[in-house]
Amino acid sequence: MAETANILNLAPGPDTATTFPVLKGHATWTALAVPPDGITFAREEGRLPVEEFQDVIRRSDLNRPVDDAPRLAAMLAHANLLVTARDSSGRLIGVARSLTDFAYCCYLSDLCVDDAWQGRGIGRALVAETKRIVGPNSMVLLLSAAKPMTYYPRIGMETVQNGFIIRREG
Repeated sequence: MAETANILNLAPGPDTATTFPVLKGHATWTALAVPPDGITFAREEGRLPVEEFQDVIRRSDLNRPVDDAPRLAAMLAHANLLVTARDSSGRLIGVARSLTDFAYCCYLSDLCVDDAWQGRGIGRALVAETKRIVGPNSMVLLLSAAKPMTYYPRIGMETVQNGFIIRREG
């Protein structure tokens, strides 16, 4: 029953006419940190080749500078939490790339899943694995592009209204 209590808070969906349960508590998210059958999760900080990262971004809906390999290489080099999803053949099919202090905050900068693998719970499990790794005292913050704004409430993430930004130039 305590676990059920962790999911009863409702968050408005992007159209505000629909509400979705907000998943609360580290244990709730940790229970979801299980890759679907045939998928393997791994931490690959400092080991993921930029070419594989480029390829999975191209096969997903993530809008990143895929034609700027040096920039992608820097993004990988400076991420200190990189959770990958691979199929049974070892092909990269998903990535959760984050910057974190493992004590208070985690910025989940990139979440992408190959279009052919979407809808199977991989993205939600990557978010949950990220939360499991950073621990109960760390929040996970994600800034979303417009198109996936409907996705995150559906997987149990809470919509927040407080935030500020200084936009990048390129």
